[in-house]
Amino acid sequence: MVLFKLFFDKDKETVWLNEMADKGWAMTRFFMGFYTFEACEKGQYRYQIDFGDRFCGVTDDYRDFMTEAGIGIVQTWGYWVVLRKPASEGEFQLYTDVDSQIGHYTKIKRMFKIVCVFELICLFVEIIAGIKTGKSAPFGFACLLLALVIVFLRAVLHTGNIIADLKERKTGIPEPGRKQVSVWLAIGMLLNSIALLTRGSEAAFAHPLTRVVQILALILMICGIYETVRDQRA
Repeated sequence: MVLFKLFFDKDKETVWLNEMADKGWAMTRFFMGFYTFEACEKGQYRYQIDFGDRFCGVTDDYRDFMTEAGIGIVQTWGYWVVLRKPASEGEFQLYTDVDSQIGHYTKIKRMFKIVCVFELICLFVEIIAGIKTGKSAPFGFACLLLALVIVFLRAVLHTGNIIADLKERKTGIPEPGRKQVSVWLAIGMLLNSIALLTRGSEAAFAHPLTRVVQILALILMICGIYETVRDQRA
């Protein structure tokens, strides 16, 4: 069985993989959002997702350590490592103390920041191309990149909130207010990107449809800005 899902929160992904295992489906492969599952006994495996130190692979020491612990490496994707262990061997946790959890999420947050910076560089390149050519396509790609920047910025802030919760648990001292950016901003930018990229279409419906999509995109972006500002003040 193959299912398509996109996760930017490895904790939610872990919960989902374990829920699938509880239903009798063991994840065996991942590629660009497509998860491959094979039938297994219900609840046969427990999954965890780790963040490694090597891109698209793990060190021999890491592999040996996991093997000795009875943990199988199912898949590596970028810096993510999908691990599983037979449920019969008991609870499966990778980071049990607060300090190691803080270190783990700090590495994840740093990775998301790097991706954001890369996307911003690509965004400015597209804006410059749009200004020079006067065409709508580069601005369409710029809106698409901005939507991706917002998505990864949400991941940065969400991970930062997790770290703040862990630090608060460790010290007992309240951390600064949690921050987040509304997902409606990203959706609005995505719709605006579609409108700009189809503006040059020769189809008879393209022009009126583009206007409708852009109006909807504007409404969503306004709602996203309002929701973001409201949440910061809360």
